[in-house]
Amino acid sequence: MVCGMSYPSGPYQPPTYGGAPYPPWPVPYGPPGYGYPPRPPSTAPAYVTALLFLACGALSLVLAIVGWSGEADPHVLAGLVGVVGGSHVTGNVDFAISATMTTACTTLTFALVLLGRLALARWVLAAVGVVAAGYYLVAIFYLLAHDAASVTGLPAAALLLWLGATVAAVLPATGRAMRRPAAQGRPAAQGRW
Repeated sequence: MVCGMSYPSGPYQPPTYGGAPYPPWPVPYGPPGYGYPPRPPSTAPAYVTALLFLACGALSLVLAIVGWSGEADPHVLAGLVGVVGGSHVTGNVDFAISATMTTACTTLTFALVLLGRLALARWVLAAVGVVAAGYYLVAIFYLLAHDAASVTGLPAAALLLWLGATVAAVLPATGRAMRRPAAQGRPAAQGRW
């Protein structure tokens, strides 16, 4: 250091005076907090989640309508929500059809509300998704344990669809997508620099 001036060892670096380095180039102009505003988060995860839950609700609704008579294909009946435990109690599939129809209507209603990016709908759908995915997981194990592996295809597909929608609902990116942008008005007061 000569006369309070130091020379960095790297090439093309200007000398510093008093040991303090130069600010990074280019120098940001203006007081702190100014410059380009941050981009708002993408709303795509919210819409993708809503579409996944719409698919779950449509699948449940189709299964309930096709299995309405109780005499449908066993593959379709295995996909009804509640058929594994409900048929032992009631002796028929009426409970499963009612449970599937309730699941479908609840899911479709809140998925449409989720398109409006209402945060409560996200958590309601996540709860319904956890219950439905949990049921399908139990149903697959039940069917495998009772030598009905040939009818586990539709419950497995429903499990994957419900699980994918539920995971999409609880992702942090979906939470950020649910937030609405701040009102365009007077900027918020900033601290002194």
